[in-house]
Amino acid sequence: MNDPQVPAHLEYVFEMRVEFRPERCMFGPLPGGGGHQGYTPCASGTIYGPRLSGIVVPDSGADYAHVRTDGTVVVNSHYLLEADDGTKIYINNNGYLVPSKPGEGKLVHGVRQPAYFCFSPTFTVPEGPHDWMSRTLFIGTGHRRTDPDHSIFTYYAVRSTID
Repeated sequence: MNDPQVPAHLEYVFEMRVEFRPERCMFGPLPGGGGHQGYTPCASGTIYGPRLSGIVVPDSGADYAHVRTDGTVVVNSHYLLEADDGTKIYINNNGYLVPSKPGEGKLVHGVRQPAYFCFSPTFTVPEGPHDWMSRTLFIGTGHRRTDPDHSIFTYYAVRSTID
């Protein structure tokens, strides 16, 4: 048997701190016992890292969450970013947040973290210095925080090691 090699590696690109408004909307149960639907508006945020820095445009988006009956949160978030050079960038995160079981999960800054919080974002970017983002595959991880309510998202570009 051959030793399989992973034909890719991850490049750290940036982190984003997204501040949330206290207003939340949750409704359900959904027809067919499909869980609940939710909405959390984004207030603002900051972007920092080696390949991108800037802000999350205030009040430009929200997290739309489908909370399944097994407790898994299907994440679909939309925000407008603004790079330091003024470039507007639309981001759409899709992924999963799986809550930790009672008594489990790592504590970070006093907040019990989800067992799993990962997503795959896509970016819509105008031609220019950041348009590489619209043709690169990314993965991301998330951490929840409180005081104030916010999340830290870390993004990695998937780079091929095949020439």
